[in-house]
Amino acid sequence: MWIRDSAVQLSIYFPRIAQRPALRRVIEGAIRAQAFYILQDPYANAFSQRWRDRDAVEAAHRRIGRGGWVATRNYELDSGAYFINMLWNYYTTPGLFAAERFLNETVIVDAVALMVRTWQTEQRHEEASSYRYSELPRGGKGHPSAYTGMSWSGYRPSDDPQVFGYNVPVNMYAAGALQRAVTLNDRVWRSAGLGERAARLAAEIRQGIDTWGAVETQDGVRVYAYEVDGRGNSLADFDDPNVPSLLSIPLLGYAHYNASIYAATRARILSRKNSWYFEGSALRGLGSPHTPSGHVWPLAMAVQGLTTANAEERASQLRQLLATQCGTRLMHESVNVNNPKVCTRPWFEWANAMAVVFIEHALGTSCDDSAEAHRRGQISEREQLQVMPFQKLQWLLPFRLFRNTHIVFI
Repeated sequence: MWIRDSAVQLSIYFPRIAQRPALRRVIEGAIRAQAFYILQDPYANAFSQRWRDRDAVEAAHRRIGRGGWVATRNYELDSGAYFINMLWNYYTTPGLFAAERFLNETVIVDAVALMVRTWQTEQRHEEASSYRYSELPRGGKGHPSAYTGMSWSGYRPSDDPQVFGYNVPVNMYAAGALQRAVTLNDRVWRSAGLGERAARLAAEIRQGIDTWGAVETQDGVRVYAYEVDGRGNSLADFDDPNVPSLLSIPLLGYAHYNASIYAATRARILSRKNSWYFEGSALRGLGSPHTPSGHVWPLAMAVQGLTTANAEERASQLRQLLATQCGTRLMHESVNVNNPKVCTRPWFEWANAMAVVFIEHALGTSCDDSAEAHRRGQISEREQLQVMPFQKLQWLLPFRLFRNTHIVFI
């Protein structure tokens, strides 16, 4: 279980609880599982279904923290932020009786408190952190960094190692999660210590973003950097197609970003000035060092569609998503820009869920409504296609979301 991926996949079901109450038990069980795992190791990003005796794990895996409940220990700041934001999504789901009682379970409150303390430790990674991972430079400590107020992370949401320690969009997402944790604390947990720590950390991360997060490019354009180190180095003209990303900033629940800087950033990363932006005869979009050159990510196509007010751009992203099925009728990790039949990963649930969210928001309709009407014989196949022009996406109907689906990140 990846904390991040499972949080996204679960959150899209929250609006369905009122109509299908049994889902509540599934979601609450998964939240408890995530909280339990976080308490085992707040630096781990994925966990095993069954406990593994560390003595039975290969030495190479033990050296990077695997074993017990831990599957992978690539420390990613966004992982804990997804957990906290999922608690907020649960709390704000209409029609839940006694949501506060569930959120007050000790395992959940303790997991939040541990994440906040971990993030505070990683503000001063150089002198305070014990985290090491063999793939990172300097004996696993990572590229040198200086205090900025932001919280350090070793890995991107793609599970790729960061170049510089402070990932700007991830810190935006974490700051937004902390603000919601403060509100949850005021309403539910009522812990003076937790509320104070979360509020102070959110303010310090915001100050760090304001001070270090935006940089000026060589041609004089001010944009948000993807990563910085607090020592004057930054990674600009780059964005990763996973979320949080620079492209996804308006979806991150971070109210303090600068709209004009975001607009300049968005235009730049969706152009050839970004060395990981690819255009081919069939597709165009964001690629990643995680996948082959010339491959673009359907997940980023969905995010691009969700973050534009331009109807033509939304329609373009819908058409592209239809072309990325690779014969499996599913979304994939990445697709070749010149040959959409060439894909990586035959199945990528995160991208499937994001495609549904984007399609329903773009079309203003519900996959569930149109499919149900067709099953009942209320409309013909031809009429159904008129109601939902992109109904070829029936391969996504197992998710069957409702019209008021949450944007899953906030």
